[in-house]
Amino acid sequence: MAQPTNTFDSYDAVGIREDLADYITMISPEETPFFTKSGKATARNTYHEWQTDSLRASAANAHIEGDATTANARTSTTRLGNYTQIFKNAVVVPDTDEGLDKAGRAKEIAYQTLKIAKEQKLKLH
Repeated sequence: MAQPTNTFDSYDAVGIREDLADYITMISPEETPFFTKSGKATARNTYHEWQTDSLRASAANAHIEGDATTANARTSTTRLGNYTQIFKNAVVVPDTDEGLDKAGRAKEIAYQTLKIAKEQKLKLH
């Protein structure tokens, strides 16, 4: 199909406003299953310790009535520890930038701070 001669179309127009969505899509993976499922505790020293334990493997447990009871071998807990680590990131946003009207966020400092918090959860060491 041909366009009629001298048609002034949108490709020729100057001053068309942008069509920018008012949200930001994070395309980096931010799922943190290990961090999310890990227990949280407050460390009171730079070397923090905890204990772990486990249940025995499932086994046949049927006994004859009146049979003598013998104790099963038991194991003690395992003591583990790790040193605390300080994560440090900073963002500086000038006052001028905070006053601008931006798409997808109200305040740049709040957006960048939230982004840093998500990045912190991805740290492996």
